[in-house]
Amino acid sequence: MIAEILNIGTELLLGHVVDTNSAYIGRKLAGIGVNLYHKATVGDNKPRARAALREALSRADLVIITGGLGPTEDDITREIVSEVFGIPQIHSDEAMNHASSLLKGRGHQSLSSLERLAQVPEGATLIPNPRGTACGFIVEKMGKQVICLPGVPGEMEAMMELTVIPYLARLEGGGEIITSRTLRICGPGEAEIEDRIRHLLHGKSNPTIAPLVSLGEVMLRITAKASSLEEADVMIHRIETELRECLGQDIYGTEDDEIQHSVVRLLRERNLTCAVAESVTGGLISHKLTEVPGCSKVLGLQVTSYSNDAKVKVLGVPKEDVRRHGAVSREVAIRMAKGILCLSGADISISTTGVAGPTKDDHMHSIGLVFIGLAWKYGVTCGRFEFFGTRSEIKERAAKRSLDLLRRHLLSHH
Repeated sequence: MIAEILNIGTELLLGHVVDTNSAYIGRKLAGIGVNLYHKATVGDNKPRARAALREALSRADLVIITGGLGPTEDDITREIVSEVFGIPQIHSDEAMNHASSLLKGRGHQSLSSLERLAQVPEGATLIPNPRGTACGFIVEKMGKQVICLPGVPGEMEAMMELTVIPYLARLEGGGEIITSRTLRICGPGEAEIEDRIRHLLHGKSNPTIAPLVSLGEVMLRITAKASSLEEADVMIHRIETELRECLGQDIYGTEDDEIQHSVVRLLRERNLTCAVAESVTGGLISHKLTEVPGCSKVLGLQVTSYSNDAKVKVLGVPKEDVRRHGAVSREVAIRMAKGILCLSGADISISTTGVAGPTKDDHMHSIGLVFIGLAWKYGVTCGRFEFFGTRSEIKERAAKRSLDLLRRHLLSHH
């Protein structure tokens, strides 16, 4: 079965709302072996929406429409489906009762807008909406199927889970399964990674490997198509093994892992504690670590020493080092890491100092220059990095790289 997604809503075109529905639907369709080749977005305009639906039906067996099912005049989905298929709209008591009972339960007295919610194309199968007033519906005609769902993500997702996916799975019967696994990488950039795995990227149509770039990291999504989930898992495992042989410790996690999860996991496994002294990252490293449940067992003292006075008075950085080398320097980063290690009594510490922009610092250091210090009982080290992007992007890249340096140290030294 070939599917297409059609999103209806001017707010999507204007950027007022971000389309997360397509990504969700795409994942769900892949999981039951439905091929998704196109998606489109059109505003609240009947002629353009009709044309988009006709074009989608010319290519696909199944069109999933999201949005345009509300009670107002610009909610046009019911009308365009009826017009494209040449069938009238009729009143649905079931849709009316659903909407009215839900509104009354929420204390709404005026039900004047319900009539529009009760209109559905003749012969359509209703899709219950457990989270909202507007029911969805399925229209089958001329060997084609159109499934209409609300644009509100929570409502759409519940209806997909409870009704649409089971319905489509029955239609597909013994169709192929498509499943994916994502490997997450911090350190090398996309170009370097592609160069190292080039022999795996090309010439393979199943499983496929897709590099995906995120802020401060790269992801590799392995996707396999097979007759069963077990067969697909075996195919993915084989490719994952080869990728791990090529990339080694650059891979820090899988799926929804983030770099801080890997760091906290390693600290707990090794029964170690860490401390953090931040300047340029402004507490972002500490924030990321505290997002991980159980981090209180491994995370000790955290200091955001943004000013030079804080570096001197709290962390014990010598004034002469700040004066001679500047706050953004290898020497100050090392002193910060040593200072927080001594104050906290932790097993290992990390520090950051740099220039996030939008202008250079007093010593005319370039925007994006960051020093990351690491101190532990037996030594100290410091890395010099040049990140790019906006102020917030530089902070994010610096925080992720700091955590990655800590992760690599834990893997190598403990």
